[in-house]
Amino acid sequence: MKKVFFILTIMIIFSLTVTTIKAQTNTKSVEFPIADGPDSTFSAGAVFGGENGIVVILGDTLSQYNITAQLIGYPDSLIGNRISVGRQGTFPGPIVAFDETNYFLIWRESNGDINGQFISTLGNLVGTYFTIGTNASIESPGLYNLCFVDTTYLVVFVKVDGYLYGQRMNKSGDLLGGQIQISSNYAREISLAYDGTNYLVVWVKRITERDKDIYGQFVSNTGSLVGSNFLIDGGPYFSDNPAGLAFDSTNSRYLLCYPESNDSQTSILGRFITTSGTIEETITICDSTMQPFCPSVSFDNNNYLITWTQFSNSTLMGRFWTPSGIPLGEPFVIFNSLNDKVPIGGHAFLGDYFLVVGSRLDSNFTNGDVYGMFISQSGVEENKNNGPVITDLILQQNAPNPFNSTTSIQYVLPKNYFVQLAIYNISGQLVRTLVKGKKCAGTHTVIWKGRDDSGGSISNGIYFYCLEIDDFISTKKMLLMK
Repeated sequence: MKKVFFILTIMIIFSLTVTTIKAQTNTKSVEFPIADGPDSTFSAGAVFGGENGIVVILGDTLSQYNITAQLIGYPDSLIGNRISVGRQGTFPGPIVAFDETNYFLIWRESNGDINGQFISTLGNLVGTYFTIGTNASIESPGLYNLCFVDTTYLVVFVKVDGYLYGQRMNKSGDLLGGQIQISSNYAREISLAYDGTNYLVVWVKRITERDKDIYGQFVSNTGSLVGSNFLIDGGPYFSDNPAGLAFDSTNSRYLLCYPESNDSQTSILGRFITTSGTIEETITICDSTMQPFCPSVSFDNNNYLITWTQFSNSTLMGRFWTPSGIPLGEPFVIFNSLNDKVPIGGHAFLGDYFLVVGSRLDSNFTNGDVYGMFISQSGVEENKNNGPVITDLILQQNAPNPFNSTTSIQYVLPKNYFVQLAIYNISGQLVRTLVKGKKCAGTHTVIWKGRDDSGGSISNGIYFYCLEIDDFISTKKMLLMK
């Protein structure tokens, strides 16, 4: 079990940077190998910038500790040979961000140095490696992370004194100011994101026995603390490894995804946090029956994609969620197990697609192989691992259901269509037309307040809503209970 809990920490540093790529017409989602040879490899991050992307990898044929990277191209190609930084690091290896000019890798070495290296979009090393911080703790994997915004990087790491620190630097690698102490308690498992004004840095408070409290701290883009440390998740249960943090700029709030355990039963929860630090609703992403761990979350300006690994069937799963915490469709398989190796991974949104990178590991969580997959916003259309298939046109179940005054209906379009969405009573009579007209590709949400076309209130009962697009018709049932 120690190895299991050890691996739970790794994916909090899977901080895939959100960038943009060119619009693509091929939306097939098929996995492709990135590092699957005889060497033992593991990936803790990737990013897509400019024409190509880069996946950072710990390990190659010379040593399982070598810091390497691989350029990739959409939809499934490797570009050039593996890039070697010429340094060795500790597990889980490098993390990467893109600053619109170069990729930037950070990693932790066995002497406690946090080092960095720029790589061009052509795969060339830019300058030499340099040290960002020293005396970093090497006790566990999830103790360092980074985020790039505008012109500045924020690198965060736990030092040997147990506290969390931050260091700003520019695109040239110059350190800006001194280190700032972020946490007032011992920290581990670090996540961070940016809301346009401040960074939110999140960590688990380290205690003598099982860690159970999650804290946050806002840091300005100039490197000063905004307010003080605040409690995000307390309560009686153990809350390890906040592996995913994303920001919704439309609704101005973060979503933190994390495991919560009670008597060895683990669920994946999501908690919404405002930019002022107010803790809002909590949602259950995956319950304990599936034995989930290692969640990751990204936001595509419409919906969240949340992924996690399930011990119950040895798969890496995904599911889409609305900004209000409503699930879209059913969970779907991204990576199945292969050669008795369990997939663990994370992802980011890339303008047109989510990029998921998974490391398949054996029962000892070693001898890893790295794979990738691009997923369209409308879901997985083709999965050669024989996972469930999600259709292009999707009509979601309304929520809440039953409802007493207002409910929301969501549908997904892979391209522009003329759409009609209407409400009918149990006798098949038209009650209200919600949508009738041309709609662009993407996810659309419509609110119905239980009124007919004249604006009058309708009676309790069963109603049907029908989505008609060319030859596609989908109908679902809902219940109004005032």
